[in-house]
Amino acid sequence: MVRYEMVPDCDGVSVRIFDAPAEGWRTLFVEKDGMIVRYENECGAAPGVRIYESSDKTGVFEAELDVYLEAAATGRTLGACGLPSFVRFGEADHFVYATFTLAERFVRQSKQHIIGYKNGDPIYSAGWDTVAA
Repeated sequence: MVRYEMVPDCDGVSVRIFDAPAEGWRTLFVEKDGMIVRYENECGAAPGVRIYESSDKTGVFEAELDVYLEAAATGRTLGACGLPSFVRFGEADHFVYATFTLAERFVRQSKQHIIGYKNGDPIYSAGWDTVAA
């Protein structure tokens, strides 16, 4: 079971998962009306936590760890070694997006559904072309 917390506020619920390779927190989002947004309430967020927990994340964990190792070896910041990214998990009735820091090359080549951000502009993975989004 992944460790998580749900923090409600006036705009919805922040869902944070503790399972990052660097012993940190990552945030979960949901897709609603074609937009990536925060969960509206804890009841809706609980299934998202289960989807994330049961998804195969091995490849993205390894790719994120490579970014951390590059930053440690070079002394560069994580932002200089990787892109803030959303990785999509789940099925059409409930897509979960989790935040990762991934190398641009990994994002571009991945068959998974990943959106990385470089200078504020989205970069979509190869998976967006091969599978209907």
